Amino acid sequence: MQLLLVKRHSKKDFEIVSVDSKEILFMNSYNGQINYQLRDGTILNPPSTFEEHERVLLSENFAKSDRCYVVNMDNVEFYDEQRLRLFFDPEPVDKVAPSAPVSLSRADVVAGVRTASADGNNQTKLKAIKIWP
Repeated sequence: MQLLLVKRHSKKDFEIVSVDSKEILFMNSYNGQINYQLRDGTILNPPSTFEEHERVLLSENFAKSDRCYVVNMDNVEFYDEQRLRLFFDPEPVDKVAPSAPVSLSRADVVAGVRTASADGNNQTKLKAIKIWP
């Protein structure tokens, strides 16, 4: 699915870009501003509400992992059970790797994602991924 999003260069300078939903890692809301994190590191800021974007994305394979995060489950590679974070690289090696939080109330969203347990062993859960409405 293609989405039209705003790419801001400054407060007054922007362009409208078409983005394939497969390129989106996650969308979040911070201080009332929506941010899309893309696979290539680009961050886009569309001028509309979180709820409007959430409604569109949840029709794809996106899931709400936290109050302010909607995650593309197709791009999730790794779940850290200790830090309650989803990562988009198979082996996240640093603290700046793109990631999204998972709230305890939405922990079933990560079922089926490869995890690292407290003892450091990697394992894969075999449950189906639940998409939150």
